[in-house]
Amino acid sequence: MTRAERIKVLQLLKANDTELEKATQTEATDPSGKIINELELPPLSVFLDAVTENATVKRAQSQVEQVKNEYRLQKRDWLDYFRLNGNYAYGRFNTLSDNSETLVDWYQSTSVGSRHTFNVGASVSVSLSDLFNRPLRLKRYRYDIEQLQYTQEEVMEDRKLKVLNAYNAVTEQLATIKAKAESAALYNAQMKISENNFINGTIDIISLSLERGRRSTAVVQYEQARVSLHNAIILLEMLTNVKIIKDK
Repeated sequence: MTRAERIKVLQLLKANDTELEKATQTEATDPSGKIINELELPPLSVFLDAVTENATVKRAQSQVEQVKNEYRLQKRDWLDYFRLNGNYAYGRFNTLSDNSETLVDWYQSTSVGSRHTFNVGASVSVSLSDLFNRPLRLKRYRYDIEQLQYTQEEVMEDRKLKVLNAYNAVTEQLATIKAKAESAALYNAQMKISENNFINGTIDIISLSLERGRRSTAVVQYEQARVSLHNAIILLEMLTNVKIIKDK
């Protein structure tokens, strides 16, 4: 194979590698375009503390508070045993009366005045069944609150476990993606040397194909790690609402 033929073959091969070479650069970058080396993951405690802001956790907390309020109302219902009553009235009145005296015909008299009237009272009415069942009702509310608190703790623990797994996934990807990016960049550089050797006839097409295969494997591994990192970061952000990749 002449040099011109080798160059033509190489051009055909490189035409298929345009997109592949764009995928890797000398610097590894994350999906947002920010250099991975500059990406700082906040401490785990930041994400665990943010679990309390999750909607599922808030709903469990709300259920506990709702039953606690019902329990407070139930504890005060003994006030229903007592009744206070009172009324007040004020008004003017006219009195019309018929009168008679000896030797005097009947006659009518009218009197006008005003009057204030009021009364105040209290009463007690206790249902025996309500009185004896009251401790049991209060105890039932206490049990309900205790069970809901256990449920709330279970929700918190489950959420924290998911956050921990997502955080570990991001940490793992950050630890490996740089090495994979460097490996892909190294194979890109090696590929250029192999192409030059192929043009000069130092290596044959089989050796060049082997180098291309190694480079493709390294690039695919890097791209897979980049996608995995992106997915892990998005999952962690969704679980905690803590922004890791800041918007520019």
